[in-house]
Amino acid sequence: MPGERIHLVFRLLAAATVVAAFAQVTLGGIVRVTGSGLGCPDWPLCHGRIIPPFEYSVLIEYSHRLFASSLGALMLGLLVLTWVYFRSNRLLLISTVVGSLMIVIAAILGGITVLTELSWWVRLLHLGIAQVVVASAVVVAIVSWKYIKPNYGVLAEYRSMKGSGAFKYWVISGVIGTFLLILFGSYIVGIGAGTSCSTWPLCRGAIFPGGEMYTLHMIHRYIALIVGVILLMISVVAKFNLSEQSGIVRVSFLSNVIMLAQVLFGAVMIWAEFPSYLKAMHLSMATLLWISLILLATLVYMASPGRFQEEGRSCTDGVRC
Repeated sequence: MPGERIHLVFRLLAAATVVAAFAQVTLGGIVRVTGSGLGCPDWPLCHGRIIPPFEYSVLIEYSHRLFASSLGALMLGLLVLTWVYFRSNRLLLISTVVGSLMIVIAAILGGITVLTELSWWVRLLHLGIAQVVVASAVVVAIVSWKYIKPNYGVLAEYRSMKGSGAFKYWVISGVIGTFLLILFGSYIVGIGAGTSCSTWPLCRGAIFPGGEMYTLHMIHRYIALIVGVILLMISVVAKFNLSEQSGIVRVSFLSNVIMLAQVLFGAVMIWAEFPSYLKAMHLSMATLLWISLILLATLVYMASPGRFQEEGRSCTDGVRC
């Protein structure tokens, strides 16, 4: 069994990877809203050099690449430690393998994005893969903390919850809906519809405005509304079936708080006429929402029967695994 020092190193590395993944997506948003995507017109070098010219757009784009390299090193470290010490845990192994693979694909897509001069569909795919990397890092982090010392009381509480099967599908719906919300937001920005509706909550004073760009923008808001309803249902069901101390209840509440803040933030961004810094922060808030949903889904998955075993040993305290 790995020693406590290895456990601590793994946990800290996992937490650092989550922070790095979140920062990488945020930095990618800054690159996009500042128009720095072609600050480095070539790839993998920048202006044919390892150390690029000290210019505003160049430094923003190149820092994004350097940060991606750091994220890759962190994920690789997690993969090595998982393989050496924790490969009996399939969730950890799959998450680190997927995260490492997605970082490689994201790097290649980053190069394709530059070579295709920022085609919107490549940027959309690039963002989707980046969010998968974030999800992988979050799963590894939460498992690294819960896997070593599981709370069997919480596990038993969830398993005795009425309608736990239906609750699981509400959570899955929330994860899928949030992912689609992020990607559709990137899509409307990529085709130039991101700033088409300059009023909120209505667009041009109508629920269903005429014109393709206006309609697409409003669809993004409607998806956000649907996701908000799903998150509210998750929180209500958890509240009335689990104790206040349950991590599932707390995370579901956190997801609703982030969603509300994101909606209000989007309204302020529109009222302020879409300043670049608010558009970058809008993506960051969406990523925070994504992180909270992945955290919630991981907790639910780990609390499901047969999912949680400590280092291959059967659960104790009367809880069946």
